[in-house]
Amino acid sequence: MPLAFYLGKFNFALWVCFIAWAEYFALGGTPKAYKIVLPCWLYGTFMSVCWMLSTVAFTNFMPLMWAAIVTNFLWLTLLVWGLKFYNFGEGVLAVFGGFTMLLALYFTNSMPKVGPMDNPYWVVINAGIWCIILGYFGHFLGWFNVVLTFPRKVTS
Repeated sequence: MPLAFYLGKFNFALWVCFIAWAEYFALGGTPKAYKIVLPCWLYGTFMSVCWMLSTVAFTNFMPLMWAAIVTNFLWLTLLVWGLKFYNFGEGVLAVFGGFTMLLALYFTNSMPKVGPMDNPYWVVINAGIWCIILGYFGHFLGWFNVVLTFPRKVTS
């Protein structure tokens, strides 16, 4: 809880960490899960950042509704198509987590405000950076939880 209350403008949105923590356990709760979770979370976040950045860029020459329709089709199609590569299909939960947690951080304005927050491109990139940091911290907390609560067998 100190990370949520006492870090000033760098307060963590712990609900993002909790979602990532739960994904770690949903995918097995073992160090092997990191091979799936870490790249999948990054992929989902990256695709969501690209989607949001292109929406902002397209609003310079078309209405927001049409910019959203075009970018939704483009980036969601690429997101689903990309699931067949690497382990993204196996870790689709983490892909979805990274994708939606970026949107949640952005639309709730819950990420730490660092940098030029009056620039709409930077706001999206800042949300992406914090989504990755908080997600990876949540995955670390899942591993740490296993270390603390499940003792190892000792041979005597």
